[in-house]
Amino acid sequence: TFGRDPNNLTNARGRLPNDRPHIFRVMGTVEVPRTGFVVAANLQHFSGKPWTASAQVSLPQGDQRILLEPRGSRRLASQSLLDLRLSRAFGIGAGRVELLLDVLNLLNDTAAEALATDNLFSPNFGQPTVFMDPRRAMLSVRLNLGQ
Repeated sequence: TFGRDPNNLTNARGRLPNDRPHIFRVMGTVEVPRTGFVVAANLQHFSGKPWTASAQVSLPQGDQRILLEPRGSRRLASQSLLDLRLSRAFGIGAGRVELLLDVLNLLNDTAAEALATDNLFSPNFGQPTVFMDPRRAMLSVRLNLGQ
């Protein structure tokens, strides 16, 4: 039904909801000499998601959400993620055991990912509700019983 009412197309040009014009990623791995440790890192930086102020208007044909400005006129904060892995393998008989420590979101970035509402006339206008996952660590063991 989108587009049947001309009000749907008011300010409909512009960036799509998940359009991120800048994404930067770099990954690397280093074997620490004479220790058996391997350190790996993954750094990502994303432009924030675009959003637009809107209003809910009662019209004779029913309630309509109308964009008050061109799509993507506003943007959530950029996001930076740094994930780090430390691992060490040990030989056992014909196989090997690998211990892994992963620290995700090492920078503990708390950028918003979603808003309560984009309705300009709502008391919750532009208030973030969903955030990036906080820093967390995972310890794991990998068992390889073969070649």
